[in-house]
Amino acid sequence: MFQGLPILNGSILIVQHMRKVGNLPLAESLNSLTKMDVRIANDGELLKQGVVHIVPSEVHLELTNNRLMKLVHKPKVCYVRPSVDVTMKSVRKQNGDNITGMIMTGIGRDGAEGSAHIKSIGGVVFAQDQESSVIWGMPKAAIDLGCVDHVLSPEGMRQMLISQMGG
Repeated sequence: MFQGLPILNGSILIVQHMRKVGNLPLAESLNSLTKMDVRIANDGELLKQGVVHIVPSEVHLELTNNRLMKLVHKPKVCYVRPSVDVTMKSVRKQNGDNITGMIMTGIGRDGAEGSAHIKSIGGVVFAQDQESSVIWGMPKAAIDLGCVDHVLSPEGMRQMLISQMGG
């Protein structure tokens, strides 16, 4: 999905279920694929246009005013921390904001309720298709809730992001 991704007119947040040792290698790997700056999110940092922020392991990320990132140490949600649901549910409808939620391959239901929230505030939700998913649990859960607008391959998601966010 990130291969050849140009600098977009917006920010991307990645909430990945992984061990702490995987944060930096993921950022380095994605930096080699995209023209966007990929970095680990920091508490109190503002979302920045053209930047991909990776939520660190073992904390949740909540947004204040859709801009300020807060790393919070709260109990696991859907058996995981960070949780996609926590981050997505912290997003608020604000004038001028185009909000897109994406659920990609993974075990469980994390992200399904968050996707429903994104949809309820006028956002658009993508889910990874079954054919390209290693594990189709998370995308399927969001699809089953009826809140997914587009079921796409990672390449399809990349193309939709470019069309929605410029680049």
